[in-house]
Amino acid sequence: MSNSDTGPAPDPVLHIQDLNYSVRDRTLFKGLQLSVSAGESVAITGRSGSGKSTLLSSILGLIKPHGGSVRVTGADVTKLRGKQLAKLRSETIGTVFQFGELLPELSPLDNVALAALLSRSADRADGYRRAQELLDELRVPRAETTEELSGGEHQRTAVARALINSPELILADEPTGSLDPDATARIAELLFELPRRRRCGLVLVTHDVEVAAQADRVLRLEAGLLVPARVREAVEA
Repeated sequence: MSNSDTGPAPDPVLHIQDLNYSVRDRTLFKGLQLSVSAGESVAITGRSGSGKSTLLSSILGLIKPHGGSVRVTGADVTKLRGKQLAKLRSETIGTVFQFGELLPELSPLDNVALAALLSRSADRADGYRRAQELLDELRVPRAETTEELSGGEHQRTAVARALINSPELILADEPTGSLDPDATARIAELLFELPRRRRCGLVLVTHDVEVAAQADRVLRLEAGLLVPARVREAVEA
């Protein structure tokens, strides 16, 4: 089948071009490139301190690079400020962190619904309805506070919160790092199903070789660049 039959490839949900960033005498990114399409998952590995979490912060606009561009659904994050940047984050990017970053005194339902209400993507009734549907889908039990949840349930709540605004890009920073092996397997399976089921892009940072192996692509951050990695060699102690 020719290219004219299939039509042009869709624009990537994430496109990083010539990213440069240094901290004091350390160069973390040196012309770094990355492109992620809707429906695709990418795992990023590398030594501790190589800049993996800093890369996610750059995508979120929390760190301003010294050169290059970071485009999320076509918008260059490096050029956005204030309300524009906050709007892009809340409507387009979902995040899952190692410890979930949930408010412990709130219920799972409140934590997830709050993300919808803060983004103004739903009124109160609709936000809570959507939140409960997601929590039920992800098999999170009803609880008074998130402190009552197990580690795996806590992370499933974090995934529900990341999904509540139907983001086009999911960023996950060591999402299984604090879980036992059984919970790790379940959360990894859940995350890597998201691109296929929800047509979003997924960028996941991990030290876990078995988790990384489930991605469509495994890249290693070294010497300021992202390079293809063999799964067995993806992570060094």
